[in-house]
Amino acid sequence: MKFSGFMNVYQLDDMSWEYQFGDKSLKAATLKELEVLVSLYGLKWKVLDKDLAAKSLEVDKNNVTGFLNVYKKGDFWYYRGSNLKSHSLEVLRKKVLSENLEWKETDKELAYKNLKLDSRKFKQ
Repeated sequence: MKFSGFMNVYQLDDMSWEYQFGDKSLKAATLKELEVLVSLYGLKWKVLDKDLAAKSLEVDKNNVTGFLNVYKKGDFWYYRGSNLKSHSLEVLRKKVLSENLEWKETDKELAYKNLKLDSRKFKQ
């Protein structure tokens, strides 16, 4: 768990975000989604460290893959909420579907771009 630069907000090992308050917490895949949740609950969203918050936003922006529950960390693609991972996005898709989990595009252009870039990595 890493501090994000935002009050009560931490990045979890699965690259998702958590807002802690008391003995409860809110979780979301992106900082933007978490900020919306926090405001819906009437809680305070505040920047405590501008530089670290900017870095967290950059990490969050760069980890959007175009697929629901899919994130990249290092050289691996992961499926959030499971132990599934792969060096190949296409292999991860097959693993997810074989486990009867949902594989869904959230951004068609970004998903296509990531699939193309990932497939090129293995064709060399």
